[in-house]
Amino acid sequence: MGLNGESSGTFPTGKTAQEKGLSYVPNAYVIPAPHRPSMSPEIAIVPIIDMASLRSSDSVQRSLATEELRKACISLGFFQIINHGITETVMEEALSQANEFFNLPLKEKMKYKSDDVCKAVRYGTSLKDGVDKIKFWRVFLKHYAHPLEDWIDSWPTNPRNYR
Repeated sequence: MGLNGESSGTFPTGKTAQEKGLSYVPNAYVIPAPHRPSMSPEIAIVPIIDMASLRSSDSVQRSLATEELRKACISLGFFQIINHGITETVMEEALSQANEFFNLPLKEKMKYKSDDVCKAVRYGTSLKDGVDKIKFWRVFLKHYAHPLEDWIDSWPTNPRNYR
């Protein structure tokens, strides 16, 4: 048993610590100290990818930007994007709609629950529910979006402005 009598075992989607609104961190979410990343790394380098360079009419500049993106994907798996052209207003509204979705009743969110990683719209809490020994404190809604006209009809209809 973990803290507050909770089992340190599995938390299926719909009953995870996040979804239950627990006021403590269950043992299943605690990474053993030797496996935790350093909270004070010597140096943190996050590659910055300039989308303006990827859209450039200069093929040399585009090739260099593409190579930077390739290296970031291979070496780290993450990067920061700048000059992407998405306004702050659009990003704030997207975050607001995502927040509204995650605040919906569980029954509504579970309409999108699937263990099929290839499903066009999928709600879940872990890539391997019930399998991972250490859980990640996350809940997600994944959906395809490009090209938008091919996928938007499969997106959630609730909250009303999500699409």
